[in-house]
Amino acid sequence: MTIARSLITTSLKSGDYFSDLILRVIVGKPAIYIVLGFVLSISANISCTHTVSTPKPKGYFRIDFPETSYIPFSLPELPCSFHVAPSVTIELPPVETSGSWINLSYPALNAKIYCSYQQISPADLAILDKECRELVSRNAAMADSILEHLYENQHLNVYGTLFRIKGETVSPVQFMLTDSSNHFFRGALYFEFKPNVDSLAPVTQYMTENIMELIQSFHWK
Repeated sequence: MTIARSLITTSLKSGDYFSDLILRVIVGKPAIYIVLGFVLSISANISCTHTVSTPKPKGYFRIDFPETSYIPFSLPELPCSFHVAPSVTIELPPVETSGSWINLSYPALNAKIYCSYQQISPADLAILDKECRELVSRNAAMADSILEHLYENQHLNVYGTLFRIKGETVSPVQFMLTDSSNHFFRGALYFEFKPNVDSLAPVTQYMTENIMELIQSFHWK
């Protein structure tokens, strides 16, 4: 895990046809015609193979994913900790910048999980929940559907929602976590290129598993 402070034809050959070959022989007068009628209808189908080209299915580059393993992650600036993959690069805001946010960067996959934290009061929860859902809807404008998965761990006082956006979107997974009274943590996966659902499916699955591990290992300090 690396920590860095930064801002973020059909070729058909016909046979040769020989027909009505006439040989005229003239011997004095009158003429004597010897007609040799050779009717040779040779339909030679030599090299007459009809090759049909079948379009090949579209292929995608193979992606080798890092071995699935996780390590604990925690920062003094954040009142929470969770697991991340060892290959993740942690991007932090500059020291002089206010606000609590971090990016979990996967350079080999051109993907990032943008995370932010806010200290709240119970009255703020409904507003932040609404804002989070509005952001999900915005990213799902061209998508097919949005699936919601509720998460609850009473023992650790962690409650949240995982949003999976199906279809064309640069942000197929988003989530929010809270203790319902003092803390609110939000994350959104973004790909840094134009999305293609079919080619991105393995990457999205891998990233979803990473996010699920983050959620299930999440706890407040």
